[in-house]
Amino acid sequence: MTKGDQMRLSLMLAFQAVITQGENVKSAVAAQKIIGLAKLMNEFCDLHLPQDASKAVKLNADINMYGEELRENGSVALPDDRETLIELYDQLQHRKTQYSQWTFYAHASKEEVSEAVLRLLKEIDALRVGGKP
Repeated sequence: MTKGDQMRLSLMLAFQAVITQGENVKSAVAAQKIIGLAKLMNEFCDLHLPQDASKAVKLNADINMYGEELRENGSVALPDDRETLIELYDQLQHRKTQYSQWTFYAHASKEEVSEAVLRLLKEIDALRVGGKP
């Protein structure tokens, strides 16, 4: 999301907040309230959201774009640099795990979840110390 997109979204949210208060949004006073509130929203986000959040948003948007292109064309031109490819791969691994977990959570009993937790604790411990899971 660009800074302009962020400001536009903030303006829309501020507009909604002012209009729900019953104010005439065509008045100059209401317009100033909307602009002021939108600026506060942006400042708040800039202060409290980590800078990496925008990088993550872009990464996820890129993944969605690549996936759409792959579905439509059967192929996709990926970036050339190794670091970006690793970031894409890592995020896709997270998504894959998350999607498979949703199915597991929907059907697993409490005992199955407990067994899975114990198995993962052992696997992670083995990986941490350099062994095989």
